[in-house]
Amino acid sequence: MFPAVFALILFIFIILLIMLDVMDHTAAALIGGIIAIFYLASIWPVWRAAVILADPSSSYQFLPEQFNSTVFAFFFNKWVDLPTLILILSMLVITEVSKDSGVFQFIVIKAIKFSRGDTRKLLIIFCLLSFGMTTILTQITTMLIMGTLIFLACDALETNPAPYLISVALAANVGGITSLIASVPAMLIAGVTLYTFEWFIINMMPLGLTLLAITIFIILRLFRKEFIIPRRSRVEDLLEIDEWELVPDRLVFYRTAVLLIIIITGFITIGSLGLTFLVALGGALAFVTLSGIRPGEIFKEIEWSVIFFFLGLFFLVGLLEEFGVLETIGHGILALTGGNAFLATFLMVWISGLTSGFVDNIPVTLTFIPVVHVLATGPPALPAGNLWAALLVGAVLGGCLTPIASAANVLAVTIAEKEERPLPKSQFLRTGVILTLVFLLVSTGYLFLRIFLFPIPAP
Repeated sequence: MFPAVFALILFIFIILLIMLDVMDHTAAALIGGIIAIFYLASIWPVWRAAVILADPSSSYQFLPEQFNSTVFAFFFNKWVDLPTLILILSMLVITEVSKDSGVFQFIVIKAIKFSRGDTRKLLIIFCLLSFGMTTILTQITTMLIMGTLIFLACDALETNPAPYLISVALAANVGGITSLIASVPAMLIAGVTLYTFEWFIINMMPLGLTLLAITIFIILRLFRKEFIIPRRSRVEDLLEIDEWELVPDRLVFYRTAVLLIIIITGFITIGSLGLTFLVALGGALAFVTLSGIRPGEIFKEIEWSVIFFFLGLFFLVGLLEEFGVLETIGHGILALTGGNAFLATFLMVWISGLTSGFVDNIPVTLTFIPVVHVLATGPPALPAGNLWAALLVGAVLGGCLTPIASAANVLAVTIAEKEERPLPKSQFLRTGVILTLVFLLVSTGYLFLRIFLFPIPAP
């Protein structure tokens, strides 16, 4: 079997295992990564000779003829984006401490009180909070914090929590395009492009705010029959909630708030030098040592499986790239566009968007990163900035399509099931389909406008 065919079949097989929930996602990715390494090891002498024959100046001539630890280290460094893994792990630590400190729970309770029992206003506030929290945290942490408090508020007002959970999940997806640390696709793209925090704020925040306004407008229309006028006694009960009861330790609360401000400042200043992962790592170490929470408790709560999931996917995508599969796909799309920047942008938004509606947006992003490299280098070379923005928009916003398309959506469903009030899947799907199509249309228009008036800067 040709190496490229084997790599493609293996990748599709593992993605199907993940997409259909046949087995644990991390286990599936690791199995795929292990098979990828063993396959490369089995054909290495022949493959190395073929590469050197095709390109005598190839660096492969300096690698051993037999696959050993030196060869493995070479491909590990080539395939695995260590700075991005450090950034993701650091943000897991930071968000875990932030979640446990009660800072954001405090803010949400204050916001709930501000609504004064108006259920429409409450939904708007929840959407704004979800969007804002995702910008400085991750979608997962946002949903974990917001989910519990949505049920607290809705139970107090005797209103259906389903519209609020769905709305918050979709707003978190929209927030995922607005900053370097807002979503995993954003981190992955920033890792290979070295785009800074400012790039996201300047180029993606205007689109994110526009889509947030559209989200609120459409959701208020779709769920208009769900908004009730709660009993006065229920509103008074809601206003009597003491937000400080959700803060385990006030000293930890204040320390965490100060550290978050320092880290965000660091992202904006030092991150502009391409050292975002170091800022995140320094921030994580500061949180562990200064937050006041025992390190053992923090590390026990971190989802370590996320790191191994990424390792498996990096190996899988690396094998595709090694055998030229992704380069072939890139050249195919390039030929299809005929060098037209508008068509290339359109295809990248819609292909990545619709794909990530059914497949987790992390493998979608990893798969399309080399494709964007091909499109951006040509010939003919297409506007790189627009293509990276198109991939980010498609991969993140496509996650609104179905209840299983993004971490935010899955958590909304999981939290509702845990509370024994499952979300109506038809309601979630209808809302997701409508908003995804609107999001992709508006995003395409925004990116077209940027090509015409003010091109997005290349890496």
